[in-house]
Amino acid sequence: MTYKLSNWIKEFSDCEIPILYTSKRRIYELQRDEQDITVTVLAEIARQDPGFSISLLRHAGRTTKKEITTLSHAISLISIPIVIKMLSDLPILEKVLDKNTAAKIFTVYAHQYQIAYMSKEWSLLRKESENNEVFTAALNRGFIRFLLYIVDSKKADELEQIYLSPDENHKIKEKELLGYNVDEIAQAIAQNWQLPELIRESYSGKHHNPKITGIRLATELMHQIVSHSSMQYSKELINRTAEYIRVPINQTPGKINWIIIHSIRNSQEYLPYQPLLQFLMSYSPSIRKEPKLGEVIPSQKNKALSHYIKLLRSNNSNRTTRAQIELAVTAMRESIGFSRVVFMSFDSNEMCLNVYLQKISKDLPNLKHFSISLELNKLFNKLLIKEQTLCINSKNQHKYSNLLPSPLRPIKTNASIIMNSFYVNKKVAGCFFVDHGQIDKPLTAKDLQSFKTICIELKAAIESTIIKRNTAKRAA
Repeated sequence: MTYKLSNWIKEFSDCEIPILYTSKRRIYELQRDEQDITVTVLAEIARQDPGFSISLLRHAGRTTKKEITTLSHAISLISIPIVIKMLSDLPILEKVLDKNTAAKIFTVYAHQYQIAYMSKEWSLLRKESENNEVFTAALNRGFIRFLLYIVDSKKADELEQIYLSPDENHKIKEKELLGYNVDEIAQAIAQNWQLPELIRESYSGKHHNPKITGIRLATELMHQIVSHSSMQYSKELINRTAEYIRVPINQTPGKINWIIIHSIRNSQEYLPYQPLLQFLMSYSPSIRKEPKLGEVIPSQKNKALSHYIKLLRSNNSNRTTRAQIELAVTAMRESIGFSRVVFMSFDSNEMCLNVYLQKISKDLPNLKHFSISLELNKLFNKLLIKEQTLCINSKNQHKYSNLLPSPLRPIKTNASIIMNSFYVNKKVAGCFFVDHGQIDKPLTAKDLQSFKTICIELKAAIESTIIKRNTAKRAA
């Protein structure tokens, strides 16, 4: 191919954009149950599926002269019956492409969903209107990266290697590969397809729209996270982010991390690419200090935790659920430093919790064969009603100590305990119990964050494995 913008416009315009299996399944279920399919419902499906959303925007841009702003606006312009037909007729990504290519697209989708979620949350912090407009623009800003897999998968792989590299000259390398950098190609196609103004203008640094500033800032932040494999940010980027979202500099890294955690939780129900989110949440949110000349940087304290997170994300469908839970228990014990880590499985027949796996210090009593009846213990009964975390510390021990079974009561008067009801596919699977045992060490915010990170990664790993096994059974 000759590297001209006209060639790229033609290549991308001629390609048929596949949609996710979950999008087609959801519309089928709504039709089967004879439920009303509204603009709101269709827009929500499109927000979970970058392929479907860009298909909608491209179709709307070609068929109307009106300026498109949101996905709801695009659906209204096209009409609900035609959008439903599009959902039914478009090919399914998981069937059109091989598993490896589909997995790579899911990773791109995960990045784009994170950018969109972050941009919208920032817009809310700034108390701006039309937040869905920002979400739509941010979700589709990186459409070239996943569409390139459909047009030329080899170049797409090369582009991802450039994108994932920490090299600051990635735009120069993009131009060497494609003839233009990605922003230049995307801007030309966005104008040709008459995509929303926010998408078109977001590729240019010459703008005065604060919404575009937020989208570009979130994109830059996400690129730094995935390319450096770290949740530690440069001081310059944190300063710009703090000024934009109007949050004190020392609180900004924590605010970013909070948004990432919530976006992962928000994405768990329908997004098949959720387990592929490439964010190393094993690192505490902080400002990265640039090393001075000749300075030796000590190894990261959470390096071991990063190792376990990578194992949970390793996409190994042969690993049993027990093996995945054991990985999580080991991570809590070895990398966070809890003296007692216990996972209790939920028995729905007996309505009780039974110790399933444990890792404890040698000087602490073994909890083998330990069981908790939910009928007899009000604390655990309430804990398992929904997915939640309870922290017991020196300030609230007097409220909870007597409600805990004797083997689980605080060993030290200033001890901290974390209990977490663990859900898989919206059903209670068990409960985690961790504490520092006889070590005179209070619970820190970092400990709690790392604990929650492991729970999120474990949940994603188990649900991902279940989906793959079910898919394999259906295929067989």
